[in-house]
Amino acid sequence: MFLHRFFTALQFLTRLPVPQSDESSREELGKAAAFFPLVGVIVGSSAALAFVLLERALPVSAAVLGAIIFAAFLTNGLHEDGFADAFDGFGAGWSKERTLEIMRDSRIGVYGVLAVVFLILSKLNLLSLLPYGQIWRWLVVGHTASRWTVLALGAWLPPARSDGLGRLVAKQSGGVEMFIGTLTLLLTLWFALSRQAALAALLVTGLVTLLCGLYFRLRLQGVTGDCMGAASQFTEVALYLTALIFVRL
Repeated sequence: MFLHRFFTALQFLTRLPVPQSDESSREELGKAAAFFPLVGVIVGSSAALAFVLLERALPVSAAVLGAIIFAAFLTNGLHEDGFADAFDGFGAGWSKERTLEIMRDSRIGVYGVLAVVFLILSKLNLLSLLPYGQIWRWLVVGHTASRWTVLALGAWLPPARSDGLGRLVAKQSGGVEMFIGTLTLLLTLWFALSRQAALAALLVTGLVTLLCGLYFRLRLQGVTGDCMGAASQFTEVALYLTALIFVRL
């Protein structure tokens, strides 16, 4: 059962081949969300490996960019797409109905374009300013924690609409899923960072998740898949900023 749910999470969040592809597994996505942070470990480790390999032949900034591109390729840009849609929706929509309508539109607007540009620039600049030995660590942590944010929001908030991917996660996760996902995050922080840095990363992850959740509840009385994707990207960037502040203290 747990292996099936792990493969469901891996299939949903990445383009990696899995030994199952049935559509019915999507209905178990809420339970599979327990393994979202573990998928984040896989994505983050893959990005970290890409950085280490590229850095042997390229400048640090170019290697970081390569790692960011590789991670986006590995995940089909799922979270970046949600980030863009959320900015379009919240930027141009004043009512809940209009915001949800804009988010559903497959076309990307000015808010979405600018958001993604600033997102990539933020990741690139923040990571490039870190010491070499810290970059791969925070890549793993950033991707793991950002997927935990999705799990936490799904367990906390109801779906903002009756259909869509957010409905499959929102309020479908429970205590068991939160325990598994949180344990994965804590173990990742324990092994990747110093105790002080791990505590800082944990606090920042919780704070960003809380602030995003409160905003989504205020604007939409719930959460969508795009909102989850946006929150995950906010968490990732906030952690890279935390890393930079921490190493300069």
